[in-house]
Amino acid sequence: MKIIIAGAGQAGVGLAKYLRAENNEIVLIDSDEECLANLSEQLDIQTITGSSAYPATLEKAGAENADVLLAVTGSDETNIVACGVARSVFNVPTRIARIGSSEYLSAKYKSFLQAQSIDVVLSPEVETAHQVLGSLSVAFSSDLVNLADGRLKMVGLRCRRGSILVGKKTADLMAMTVGLPVRFVAIKRRRRLLNLTETALRPGDDIFLIADSKVFLEVLDILGYETVSPKYMVIFGGGRVGYQLAKTLEQTSFAENVTIVEQNEDRARFLAERLENTLVIHGNGLDDSVSDDLNLSAYQIAIATTHSDESNILLSLIAKRNGVDRTCALMHNPLYQDLVTGLGVDITIEPNAVLVSAILRHIRKGRVKNDYFLQSGIGEILEVEALETAKITKYPLGKTKIPAGIVIAGLIRQEVFLPATDELKVEPKDVVILFVERGKVHEAEKLFTVGFNFF
Repeated sequence: MKIIIAGAGQAGVGLAKYLRAENNEIVLIDSDEECLANLSEQLDIQTITGSSAYPATLEKAGAENADVLLAVTGSDETNIVACGVARSVFNVPTRIARIGSSEYLSAKYKSFLQAQSIDVVLSPEVETAHQVLGSLSVAFSSDLVNLADGRLKMVGLRCRRGSILVGKKTADLMAMTVGLPVRFVAIKRRRRLLNLTETALRPGDDIFLIADSKVFLEVLDILGYETVSPKYMVIFGGGRVGYQLAKTLEQTSFAENVTIVEQNEDRARFLAERLENTLVIHGNGLDDSVSDDLNLSAYQIAIATTHSDESNILLSLIAKRNGVDRTCALMHNPLYQDLVTGLGVDITIEPNAVLVSAILRHIRKGRVKNDYFLQSGIGEILEVEALETAKITKYPLGKTKIPAGIVIAGLIRQEVFLPATDELKVEPKDVVILFVERGKVHEAEKLFTVGFNFF
């Protein structure tokens, strides 16, 4: 599959790395020659210097033979024009644009964007805001998402010091949840996958599970976790993510009272004019006087959404020091995520990983019903419909050779979740739920049919 990526920022490079690992042909375009330096050799991809909005640049990138254009530059206008050129001039089948401006995302401009030949409009800020809210609803969790049209939930649980999970293996956890439709699919330690059956959990590890939504709360209770219903929430940083988060909160009943702290006076005024039920404070959250005026101890959750990872870490630590129960920080540099574990940052959200997940959901084709990219980058959760010719339908799971790096969680049959067992046999039209380690998508593909392509 040939994929053209416009924009060599963190999102573009992250997409290039992930998609190249699946043996796709990648062409990366950016107007900054210095930004592209060394990427060609490092990632084994083709790089082109120029504007992706210019037909000549797309022609040089081989757009006439491309399957997908991912326009993820920092300019909404460039992304819009690039998609239009890709469709009108080169007939690229799939065109996805990253749009950040709240003006373009307004409902009244939806028809305009559709007229620009954009198949999918994605807002990193909106996607990140939803990811933050999902992660906040369960204490010490990450990657909380709905699967199978809401019938299942997948969550990553952080093993805390003193937790009943410490020292447990997955066999122990299955014994604790015996009789419940739940399966454990991966264990991560410092951004590295560990053996699912042999690893004894340590503080700081993340264990990922998939459970029937009907018993999800019961499973959490057994494992020593609880859901959160916050009344007071503070957001540090009124940029695009902070604004979208506050706006989303106003449309839900997740929190009753929300405060947003913004350092820039003009931006604070902008927020105050557009947010109806959110208290906007002009000030720097790192300033002791602002922290004192806020009375942070009254808040249950603090979310740091500034553009600086360092500031987000410090803001989370200050909130913890002042008695805030839970903290969440945006982390643009993934190296920080493991370093801040246990220091006072309960949840880290990587916006670029959220964007990659959203894009993968839209470019997978064939029988893939859903695709969720885990924030840590260790792999994906796939929902795949089984065909009559699929290898996975020939024998019970216990007699089917499942490639390393792939874990079958179970399947949906007639709207019912059947957890994986050695005796369970996949039937045609079943939707199989599986965890696939990074770079192993094509190995998973072989389970479903000869020559079948997920893309």
